Amino acid sequence: MRTYFQRALREPLLLTGALWMLTLLAPFAPGLPTTSGLPWRQELVLAFLLIPTLALCARHVWQRGKTFRFNAQRDELFIALPLFLFIVWSAASMLWAASVFPALHHTLVWGAYLIFFLLMRRVAGNGRLLRFSITGLGIVILILSFACAVEFWGAPNDIPIRAGTLFRYFNGFGEMMAVAVPLFAALALRLRARRAAIFCGATAVLAWLAMFQALERAPIIGASVALLFLAGSSLFVRRFRPRSLVRALVLLAAFGAATALLVVPSPLTEGRVLAATRLHSTSAAEANTRVRFLFWGIGLEMWREHPLTGVGANNYDAAYPEARAEFSVKHADSALIAMDEEMLVERAHNEYVQILAELGAIGFVLFMVFCVGLTIAAWRALRYARSPLALGAVGSLISFALSSGASSASFRWMGGGLIFFFAAALISRFSAKRPQAEKKTFNLAPAFARTATISALLFALLMFGSKGMQATSVFLQGKLASAQTAEEVDRIFNQALVWNPSDAGLHFNYGIWLSQEKRAREAIAHLRYSVERGFNASICYAYLAAAEAEAGDLQSAERTLAHAARVYPRSIFLRVRHASALAEVGRKGEANAEYSAALVLNPRVARGWRQLICFGRKAAGTAAFRDKSIAMPGELYPENCIFAILDGNANRMPVATIEEKQNPEASERQNTEYRSQKSE
Repeated sequence: MRTYFQRALREPLLLTGALWMLTLLAPFAPGLPTTSGLPWRQELVLAFLLIPTLALCARHVWQRGKTFRFNAQRDELFIALPLFLFIVWSAASMLWAASVFPALHHTLVWGAYLIFFLLMRRVAGNGRLLRFSITGLGIVILILSFACAVEFWGAPNDIPIRAGTLFRYFNGFGEMMAVAVPLFAALALRLRARRAAIFCGATAVLAWLAMFQALERAPIIGASVALLFLAGSSLFVRRFRPRSLVRALVLLAAFGAATALLVVPSPLTEGRVLAATRLHSTSAAEANTRVRFLFWGIGLEMWREHPLTGVGANNYDAAYPEARAEFSVKHADSALIAMDEEMLVERAHNEYVQILAELGAIGFVLFMVFCVGLTIAAWRALRYARSPLALGAVGSLISFALSSGASSASFRWMGGGLIFFFAAALISRFSAKRPQAEKKTFNLAPAFARTATISALLFALLMFGSKGMQATSVFLQGKLASAQTAEEVDRIFNQALVWNPSDAGLHFNYGIWLSQEKRAREAIAHLRYSVERGFNASICYAYLAAAEAEAGDLQSAERTLAHAARVYPRSIFLRVRHASALAEVGRKGEANAEYSAALVLNPRVARGWRQLICFGRKAAGTAAFRDKSIAMPGELYPENCIFAILDGNANRMPVATIEEKQNPEASERQNTEYRSQKSE
């Protein structure tokens, strides 16, 4: 260990070059509390590694002074410069973003990507450090793949896996595996050393297996295309042909066996949802596909409203309600607008649409210039390089680019992004036809060199401090489960807010707790903060309106529900709840019109919601039992809104409708029951 640190003092790149892959393990470390909101684990670990690396680099620059020379390849500058401008634009978007902290988070992540790319570009030029990086990455991929297999097959069926999964169901893990597969597959085909080839082949196959177990379809499609590209290049380009035909056939058989293990019915797949089933069900009519069309359309609506600047980096969720309302007006006949009212929507499930929506045409053009520069470098690497790393790195970029077209992770989940930029650094390294002749050497002034390295160090410190505060807040929230008294819960919430006052999820949870403690006036500010910054499912509006009504501000409750009904015009629940709010403020005609609109959507469900909202669970169940034209409480949708009503939003003002006026006795009986419940 002492020798390692002594070498690191002489060679700062050793720290990040040999340890960066540990960042990929951070999200799966046991004992860390999990909460909703922006990710922080990988960001914190990467910043922790960058700080000493950049500090030692700054020390070297400071000591060498006028003798310092900076060598930069042309393709490296074509990649790094637009990336730097993209980061500057992301930072500028904090000026107009509705939610500032997510925009800062986006800027920090992309800034870390740029620094990581520049460091890895120099690691790629050092054979010993490059071997350290690839070996360490392979070991980490193997660890995660084994852990995923244990989780998949360690339970008797899929139910317990769904309840406490670490690796499955759309968390970015599958995309990370997909990016790693072609890189190690290319090495397995071409490496001279047999043991190294076996290690890389096992890594590629197990990563492929874990990718299928993760059940993310976009990464599977991306990795499959990348492997086809790898196979085609190996057949038609002499420089990339396998070391031997036997090796290629063995690797192909291993991939086939791993695929069959999760596709062919057997005791190993019984009782489990399989990726093959999900792939087979993919179509334009499938719900998961259609809801992506909705998210993409809403993202394009954001861009139309803010064509140059966008809505602000990482602000898709904050801008979602208004954009969805506009989309619903323009596509009033579309079945898409009835979808997904019960879910929190963080991302567009398409990185390209999301960048366009959040950073506008300016940010999107900068991003595309970066992509073009990287594509040119990849083409040059394929033309001139002989190393299998060049072919594998291009395959990794293909896999990532395709997966990002239908994934919510992409660059937003740092694990996949780091492997992407590691592959980009390899491509930049191998893109020159004649490495020495193609380099452009820049002699930086000592002041400029010192400023650049110190600025990068300060950036890493800012990222570490920001993510450290976020982590402290999350750890404090983890103590809520063991809190014994209301005073202790209140104290923990406030301490967590001190460390991260911008956490919309924390504000929402605190607001719900305050409402349950009959402190509605205090809850309103926290619930409104969260609703305006991404917590805008129908249940979130319902909780805010309930707190406003409980505090006696019926007008604000009605305005909240009116806005919610505009965002989700096909929501029967919100229509009925808004009708009740209109009735409570004395606007009976509008209440009847709103309830009539709910009846048009689905009369049976609308009557069921009216019974539950206005008369409570017991009366709703009794009415539904007697009258089959009224839905039972358990049949209502969204299900989470049922719990919002039962938590304290019941017994609102009943709505008199045209239908009920034809049966005045039933209407009067229900109103009498309502008044008796209110008096209780």
